Amino acid sequence: MVRIGSGNGDEVEGQAAAWAVRSAERELTGEEQRQLDAWLAQSHRHLGAFVRAQALWLDVDRVAALDAAPRPEPVADEAPRRWSRYAMAASLAVALIGGGLAYDRLPGRVATERAEVREIALEDGSRLFLNGGATVQVRYGEDQRRIVVRDGEALFDVAHDSARPFVVTAQGVTVTAIGTRFAVERRHGEVEVTVEEGVVAVDEAGGERRLIRANEQFVMASTGARRATLEASEVGRRLAWQRGLLVFDGQSLGRAAAEVNRYSDVAVTIDDPTLARAEFVGVFRIGDGEAFARGAAQAFNGQVVVREDGLHLMRRSNSPSH
Repeated sequence: MVRIGSGNGDEVEGQAAAWAVRSAERELTGEEQRQLDAWLAQSHRHLGAFVRAQALWLDVDRVAALDAAPRPEPVADEAPRRWSRYAMAASLAVALIGGGLAYDRLPGRVATERAEVREIALEDGSRLFLNGGATVQVRYGEDQRRIVVRDGEALFDVAHDSARPFVVTAQGVTVTAIGTRFAVERRHGEVEVTVEEGVVAVDEAGGERRLIRANEQFVMASTGARRATLEASEVGRRLAWQRGLLVFDGQSLGRAAAEVNRYSDVAVTIDDPTLARAEFVGVFRIGDGEAFARGAAQAFNGQVVVREDGLHLMRRSNSPSH
């Protein structure tokens, strides 16, 4: 349920953002619609905030397209997304990608910077998306299309070619697909394979072959192999980086800060343990740690302190416990 609060400026904007996101992602239930109508009827201020939040949220794709460099037409994200908790303020919920996407053709080996996301058109019509800090190498031959993930995460939108299998290798794990959409991440000695569409075959050195289907994930770690079934909304959230975005849907603030810090040169530290456990929803552009910290502070009535080692987020002395 979206709470109706005291009506101060920050809270009004936060409630407006929550309603805008929820109504954009799915049809409201009858009870939710009655709650929204009642909230809007309380004040012209509520109505104005809601209209602004709706316009900003619906404008995300258009602004991202204008900010990005020329590239192939993006694949429509048709996966349904659930937004169950709305603790972030409007300024956070509608934070947009501010650039950093690049379109290029890959001659062989390519690496991305920490806060860079790159989309690459391959010669067969497939598309490759590289997350920040990733390194891959393309080896196309007459009978096989092979990509080696050296480090980081890559997402593959594979063009169908039955004569040339599409093969991705990462640290002893081999993923084979004909036509599908999936991501492979190699980091900290682990390999993760997440399938968004279609089916891939995963082979590990000396192990069995596994078929991983849409909305499933395979992980090879030091403790062994495991697989999991994910909600389509969760797959979409995890792969939002391909658009230069970080999306959080009820994750803890501490976990979100750790993800933001992967890309940002300005480290964000959550000094209050209870605040670090707070759940929230937010959309951010990759690499913008400052916007994350200040938006989170606004949402939870906290404050940001700038120190030599980065930004520290803490509660105000008069803040109630959450």
